[in-house]
Amino acid sequence: MRFHHSKDSDQNFWVSYADLMAGLLFVFILVLGAIVVKYVFIQNDLELQKNTLIHKEKELLEKNHNVSSLSDEISMLKQTIVTMTHSLEEARHIIIKEKMENNATHEKLVFSLEEIEALKRLLSDTQLTLDERQGELVLLQTLLQDNNTLVKLKEAQIDQLNQSLIEKSEAHQTLVDDLNVTKARIKNLTGIRLKVIQELKTKMGRSINIDPNSGAIRLPSSVLFDVGSYEIKPEAKKHLKETLSPYFSVLLENEEIRHTIDKIIIEGHTDSDGSYMNNLELSQKRALSVMAFIYSWDEKRNPLLQTYLSAQGRSYSDRILKKGIEDKEASRRIEIKFSLSNKQAIEEIERFLKK
Repeated sequence: MRFHHSKDSDQNFWVSYADLMAGLLFVFILVLGAIVVKYVFIQNDLELQKNTLIHKEKELLEKNHNVSSLSDEISMLKQTIVTMTHSLEEARHIIIKEKMENNATHEKLVFSLEEIEALKRLLSDTQLTLDERQGELVLLQTLLQDNNTLVKLKEAQIDQLNQSLIEKSEAHQTLVDDLNVTKARIKNLTGIRLKVIQELKTKMGRSINIDPNSGAIRLPSSVLFDVGSYEIKPEAKKHLKETLSPYFSVLLENEEIRHTIDKIIIEGHTDSDGSYMNNLELSQKRALSVMAFIYSWDEKRNPLLQTYLSAQGRSYSDRILKKGIEDKEASRRIEIKFSLSNKQAIEEIERFLKK
């Protein structure tokens, strides 16, 4: 029985303990729930306060900005007031100064009767002076008009002189142009000799030595004549004809060149052995022999030869020297040269001078 009672007591204890623990757990849950609810409310309240605080800070910043703007405006107003004060002070000084000047001017304007009379006399004298000056001004205006008329006349004369100068300049330019044209023509005439020499070189080749300055050719007397003789060697005639034919062909058959030729001269030259007169006779006969030989080629060309060809002896008046010593072999020679007519050049110069 006792055992049974103890078992029930233990069972009740544990039931009571379980109820107690259940009650404590319930109380704990309630407390925990209350804590959570309170925490949530506190958090919401803090968030609300935070938002309120932020809003207050914004308002405070706006007020501070407004206060700063008002402060700046007040400073500007103060500066404006100071500036206006200075301006008013300056204006006051100016007014005082003007008042003093007006007083001084007023004092100066207060003249005595004597001073007024003196001023009237001075005014009268000034009026007379003005009248005199007016007369002088009229006279000066008249002189100025005369001068203007004279200037216009001078300008007209200057215009005439300028026109005359222009006409003379044009005439001078025309004269210069004519001179240049004449120079070119004369230069062209002087260049004819070079043209003829070049044509001779082309026609005769390099076998014959042609003087580059005069266009003359030299033929040794020893090849053409025996010593002391003026008759052409028979064996030299063929070579002489072959040499002289192209020479005369260039000078006489080319009409452009022939019109510029004045003379074709055959000159005989000797060395200084013997007397001058004997050498003169010998050189003359040798030149005539060469001339007669040229005439014998073609009788149709003889009229041209009669017009242009001539022969003369020079004896030893034109010897050839080498280092100051006579070269007798070279001095004994026949020279054939031509001279250009300067008639056209002279006509060009006379025509220009007449202009």
